[in-house]
Amino acid sequence: MLPVTEEEPTQRYLRLLMWLLVPAAFFNGFDAELRALLLPQLQKAFGVGTAALGIANIPIGAGQFVAFFFVRLADRLGRRPVLLVSLLGYALCTGLTASASSVFTFALYQALGQVCLGTEYALAVLVVAEEMPPERRGRAIGTLLVAAPLGAVATAALLGAGLQRTELGWRAFYLVGVVPLLAVGLARRLIHETTAFRLAERGERSHPRIPFREVLARPTRRLILALGALNFLEKVPVTAGAGWWVYYAEKERHLSTGLVAIDLGTAYALGTLGYYVCGRAIDRFGRRPVAATYLGLGAAFGIALFQSSGEAANFVLLILAVFFGLGIGPALSALSAESFPTRIRAQAGAVVGNGFANAGELAGPALVGLLGERHGLIGSIGDSVSVLVVLMPMAMLVLWRFVPETRGRLLYSETGPPDPASAGAPDGAGDRGGGP
Repeated sequence: MLPVTEEEPTQRYLRLLMWLLVPAAFFNGFDAELRALLLPQLQKAFGVGTAALGIANIPIGAGQFVAFFFVRLADRLGRRPVLLVSLLGYALCTGLTASASSVFTFALYQALGQVCLGTEYALAVLVVAEEMPPERRGRAIGTLLVAAPLGAVATAALLGAGLQRTELGWRAFYLVGVVPLLAVGLARRLIHETTAFRLAERGERSHPRIPFREVLARPTRRLILALGALNFLEKVPVTAGAGWWVYYAEKERHLSTGLVAIDLGTAYALGTLGYYVCGRAIDRFGRRPVAATYLGLGAAFGIALFQSSGEAANFVLLILAVFFGLGIGPALSALSAESFPTRIRAQAGAVVGNGFANAGELAGPALVGLLGERHGLIGSIGDSVSVLVVLMPMAMLVLWRFVPETRGRLLYSETGPPDPASAGAPDGAGDRGGGP
C-alpha cells in the first residue's frame, strides 16, 4: 500500500492510468462478441449440437454475476490489488480457453474468465471515476468506455481477415487475450491505489467501513434500487436490439449477409462516437439531462430501426441507434460511481452493475427469442424488440423521480468519507465530505 499523501494525481499519471485501463474495456467488448462469431467453429471443433452450446453458455453467462463477490472486495482490500489480480486472472483464463479439449472445459475456462473480466471492467470504471477531477470525470469515463465497442469491431475485423483459417483455428482468437499479461507487468509497478480509498482507509477509525448487509439497508437501499432499475430497464431493450439486429435484417428484411456485415461494422465504428459525446456532455450539462436525452432518442431510433424496411434507412437508423443506445454508458457509469460514499462504492456499484445491469443484458435477448418466435406471442423479431423499447421511457421516469444529479461531486477529501446518509442527497448536498 502506498503511503497516504495530500497530493492529487498528476496529469502525467492520469494519462498513463487511462492507457493501462483501456485494455479492460477493450477486452470486455472483444470477448462478448467473440463467442457469438465463433459458434460455427466451436460447434465443429467439439462435435456438439446447438443444445450443448446453449447449456455451455449458462455458466459463462453466470460469470458476470459471480464477479459481484470479487468487486465487493475492493471496498475492503483496495481497488489496486483486486484490479491487478482480475487482469492477471482474465489473461490466464482466456489463454487456457485456447487449450480447451471439450465444450465442458471451454465453458469452465470461459466462466472463470468472465468472473475476472466482469471484475476488472467494473474496477477500471471505478478507478477512473475516483482519480479524475470532477470537471473531467465524464469525459474520461467516456474515453474509457469507447474501447468496449472497438473491441467488438476488432473481433469482427480479425474474423474478416481470416484468423480462424490459420493453423490454430478458433484458438488463435483466445490467445489474443493473453496480451493483458503485458499490461499487468506494467500496472503492478505503475498503478497506485486511488486517492479516495487511501483517504477513506486513513479515516476508518472515525468512519468504519460498512458491512454488506448494511449497504442494502436505509438510506442507500432506495438509491441502489433506483439505479438498479434504471440500468435494468435500459439494458433489456438495448441488448435485445444489439443481439437480434443481424437476424432481423437477414430474415425479416432480407438484406444480404455481406451488406449486413458492412452496415454493422460501419455503425459500430461511427456509433462509438456516442460514448465520447456523452462523456463530454455529462461534464457540461449534467448526468441526468444527458442520460434522459440519450434514453429518449435511443428509444425513438430503436423503434424506427426495427420498423423500417428500406436499406438506406436501416443503415442510418442503425448508426443513430448505436450512438444513443450504447453511447449512454458514460452517463450511467458516472451516476453509479458518484452516488455512493467511498466505503461502499464498490459494493453498491457491484449490485447495480453486476447484478441489475447484467440481469437486463441476459433478459433482453432471451425475451425477444421467446416473443419473436414464429408461433410466439408476437411472432416477429422486429415487433418484439420494438415492444421492449417501451421500457426506456420507464427508465427515464425512474431517472427523474429517484436518481439525484451527481455532476461535480468530489469523491474524496482530507477528512474521509461522509456519512452514508449523504449518499442520496440531491444536487450535490453533502458532496464536500469525501463522497457524493
